[in-house]
Amino acid sequence: MPIDRSDYRNIPLDFPIEQIDSALAGSQSKLNLVEEDGKFYALGTSPSEVAEAHEICEDLAQQMVPYCVRKMAELHLSHEEMLEKLLEGIFQKNWVSPQQAR
Repeated sequence: MPIDRSDYRNIPLDFPIEQIDSALAGSQSKLNLVEEDGKFYALGTSPSEVAEAHEICEDLAQQMVPYCVRKMAELHLSHEEMLEKLLEGIFQKNWVSPQQAR
């Protein structure tokens, strides 16, 4: 089911909205939802959760720019080589999801 992006103001259309898998104890079936402004969202997909994830990604990107520029000069790397190394490091550290990192 497609997500209504109108609830996600100021979030770029290409920013991934990812549901967080969860498990709840007990023998009865349960659905883990978050209520926000009278609407229910799967865990990780509420507008405030997506906005927080986007803010974290933006902050990480801003911090990585000077670091990457410095490393490119020190190691004589191309943009492509630096991006490959950066993504590898981000994936290993699990700072953001692979979809968000791209």
